[in-house]
Amino acid sequence: MIIRLFASVSFGLAVLAIASTPGAATEDLLRHIGFGGVCADCDLSGKDLSGVAMQGASFPRANFTGANLMGAQISGANFGRAIFKRADLSDAVLEGSNFSRCDMTGAKLDDVEAEGIILAYAILNGIQGADAELIGSNLSHSSMVGAKMPDAVFDRSNLGYADLSGADLNDASLQNTNLFKARLDGAKLTGADFEGANLRQSEFGRADVRGTNFEEAILSGANLTRVKGLRQEQLDDACGSEKTTLPRNLSLQDCSDVQWTNASMRNGTTGFNYSFSFDLSDENRTAIAKTTKEAVEQSQYALQKARIALAEAMSDGEFPKVVIERDGQTYSWPNFDDVRSEEQRALARAQRALDGLRLDNRRAQRALDMAVRSLDKAQAALKSSLEEQELAGKAD
Repeated sequence: MIIRLFASVSFGLAVLAIASTPGAATEDLLRHIGFGGVCADCDLSGKDLSGVAMQGASFPRANFTGANLMGAQISGANFGRAIFKRADLSDAVLEGSNFSRCDMTGAKLDDVEAEGIILAYAILNGIQGADAELIGSNLSHSSMVGAKMPDAVFDRSNLGYADLSGADLNDASLQNTNLFKARLDGAKLTGADFEGANLRQSEFGRADVRGTNFEEAILSGANLTRVKGLRQEQLDDACGSEKTTLPRNLSLQDCSDVQWTNASMRNGTTGFNYSFSFDLSDENRTAIAKTTKEAVEQSQYALQKARIALAEAMSDGEFPKVVIERDGQTYSWPNFDDVRSEEQRALARAQRALDGLRLDNRRAQRALDMAVRSLDKAQAALKSSLEEQELAGKAD
């Protein structure tokens, strides 16, 4: 039996609950504590959401057109089919969130740090993303026509069937990236790094590949007939097939003759899978389910008390001052370092969003302290269960 564990504990203030409270202090508090809950089809176009934290929130089909999301911290959130036209997400940190089928036409993503996000079928035409990092992410079937992303990093991502026509990817890193049947016609690829990339059946058209690194890249069936600036030494450590088309007088070794070729790519795999699963006995499954349920229920109860206390403090005109301290530095959002495992990720998100908060209101502070203690117990219970399962596996 394959068991997948996922515990979701979110902390946030509903947007509508405090939207009627006037004053800049409320807006600052909202950005510091963050958005939570569900707000489908919300209209947040043109809003100043700079520095906002969104953990576990769901904003399907929401409208963020022209919104300021600079420095936003977004983790485990859902923005399926949302609109981010001309939105500014510069310096944002995105983790494990869903942006599938989003429209980000003309958006700014300069210096974005993203890992494990989903942008499948997204419209990214004309985006600006210099030095952006989109690592281990899914951009399959996305449209990135005319995107300006020099020095961007797409390592270990899936860009299968993506349309990168006319995109500026000068000096970009696409190591071990899947670009199966991608379109690169007219793309600027000067100095780009495709080491270990899957470029099977990709269409390069008139792409500029001067100084492009194709070391251990798979070019089976790719069309490079009209590319600009391609030299033989760039192809010496790559491989292709009889269906690969090259400019005159250039050649390529066959992928079947090299040791480093990834067999899964050669057999037609067009993406990367990231998952965590393990086998459990019925006894262990029941014990883990019970422990997890109890821990999450305790955390949810404590977090609900924290919400009530904060709401009461706000209704009394007391706006809690939020301060997050780490290593002697002050931040206005949680840090996501050292998250050890997938099933602990949701609890760790909530824990780090609360741990270290210092509120002026004592009642709110006590409720938050209780929430942190409950989350500590939940983390310990999950860790203990996983360690017991690992030992049981070794014993077998």
